[in-house]
Amino acid sequence: MDEVRKVSPWPNIVSMSRLGAVPILIIIFVFWGNEQIFPDPWFWWIVLGIFSIGMATDALDGYLARKLDSVTIFGRMMDPLIDKILIQSVLILLSVFTWTSSLVPYWAVILIICRETLITGLRGYAEVQQIDFSASKLGKGKTMSQTIAIIMILAGLAIHGVSMQEMLYSEICYWAMMIATSLTVISGIDYAIKLRSAMS
Repeated sequence: MDEVRKVSPWPNIVSMSRLGAVPILIIIFVFWGNEQIFPDPWFWWIVLGIFSIGMATDALDGYLARKLDSVTIFGRMMDPLIDKILIQSVLILLSVFTWTSSLVPYWAVILIICRETLITGLRGYAEVQQIDFSASKLGKGKTMSQTIAIIMILAGLAIHGVSMQEMLYSEICYWAMMIATSLTVISGIDYAIKLRSAMS
């Protein structure tokens, strides 16, 4: 009789813990995100810290899944989905916040959300059809570029305050967001082409 493989719950527990960052960030923006007066540095540092820790657990759960031989279909589907929820939540908050809306245009966030929704649906369909739909280099680059753009914006505001709006660094952050948006769209097209090829 074949030995039944024991799957550790820890990778999925770490993945799900990232979701806890979302309501915390929303509460911080709602109660301490002043639209009239530029928020104090602690506001930006806390938001940056929570987001950074949340994204750092992405590497941890992947490591645990491989180390504990606990890679599952649930984990393969939920891990990127949770990443998307955290990143998109922060992007939405930044796009509607007075002090960051110029750096994170609403149209860019809409494009990202539409792409992520479409690819999440395709990924679920591919898993049901047992088609390999693992993250590509473009997909991983997309997530990395979005994460870097968000961290650059939050760190810049924490360090430079409202004066960042008049600095060259502000333009750099804007274009980092544009690069992330472009990679998001391109990787989405790449995923759709690959899935079509796999099905034909």
